[in-house]
Amino acid sequence: MIFTLGILIWGVNFLKGRNFFSRTYNYVVIYDDVSGLLESNGVYIKGYKVGNVHSIDFSDSTLTSLRVVLAIDKDVHIPVGTRARIYNLDLIGNKAVELIFSKSKQMHKPYDTIIGEVEITIAKQLEPYKVQAYNLLNSLDSLTHAIMRIFDPATTARIRQTVKNIETLTAGMVDNLDNTSKSIENIRVFTQNLKENNARINATISQLQAFSTGLNQLQLKQTLNQLDTVLAQTQNLLLTMQSGDGTLTKLLYSDSLYQNLQRTILQLDSLLVDIQQQPRRYLHFSVFGRKQ
Repeated sequence: MIFTLGILIWGVNFLKGRNFFSRTYNYVVIYDDVSGLLESNGVYIKGYKVGNVHSIDFSDSTLTSLRVVLAIDKDVHIPVGTRARIYNLDLIGNKAVELIFSKSKQMHKPYDTIIGEVEITIAKQLEPYKVQAYNLLNSLDSLTHAIMRIFDPATTARIRQTVKNIETLTAGMVDNLDNTSKSIENIRVFTQNLKENNARINATISQLQAFSTGLNQLQLKQTLNQLDTVLAQTQNLLLTMQSGDGTLTKLLYSDSLYQNLQRTILQLDSLLVDIQQQPRRYLHFSVFGRKQ
C-alpha cells in the first residue's frame, strides 16, 4: 500500500516535470507577470531543454510579483547576469523559459536569483497602435460611405456637367491661344526694348529729377528772398511812421494838417474853376504887342 502510494506521488510529480531521481538545482526568478507560464513548462538554452518550471507562487502578500523556481540540470553552470526570459514556445501560445547566458566568468549557486524578463509579443508591440488602427478603420468607413454617395445618380450627373464645363473652357482657351501667343510676343518685345534702353531711360529720369529739383529750389529761394525784402521794407516804413516827424506821420496822426491840406485842395479847385470860367482875368493877349 505504501509502495503504491509512493509510485502514485512519483508519477504525479513526474508528469509535472518533477523527477526525484533527476539531478537538478533550483534557481529563483522574480516576474511581474508570468504571461501564462505554467508549472512543468520547459527551460531551454538555445532550443535545448535543460530543466522545468518547478513552482510558481506570489513572492509576498502584496501580490505584486511572482516567484518562479526553475529546476535546472546540475551539469548546467549558469553565469552571473544570465536572464530567464519567458517566451512563446509555439504558435498555439504555450510558454517556456529561455536562459540567455551572460559573459561573466562567475557562476550562480543553487537558489540564487536570476534576472527575469518577458518577451514582448507582437500583440503587446501593436497595443500602442490600437487607437490609431481604430481611428483608421473609422476613417476608412467614412471614406467608403463618401464614395458610395459619390456614385448616386444626382452626384454622377453633376460630375458629368463639371467635366463638360471643363471641356468647354479648355476649348475656349485653345481658340484664344493664338491671340494669347501674340500678346505674349508683344509683351516680350516691349520688355526687350525697355531692357535695351534701360540706361537711356535711367539717364533721362535722372536729368528730369535734377532739373525739377533745381527749379523748385530756385523758385523757392527767390520767393523767400523777395518776401524777406518786402517784410523788411514794411517794417521800416511802419517804424518811421510811428516814431518819425515827417509829413506822412503828421498826416496819419495830426487832424489839423489833414484839414489844412483839404482846404488847400478846395481852394485850388475853386481857382481852377474860376480860370476856366474867366480866363481874361488872368491871361492878357495883344495883337500889336505887349501893352506898356
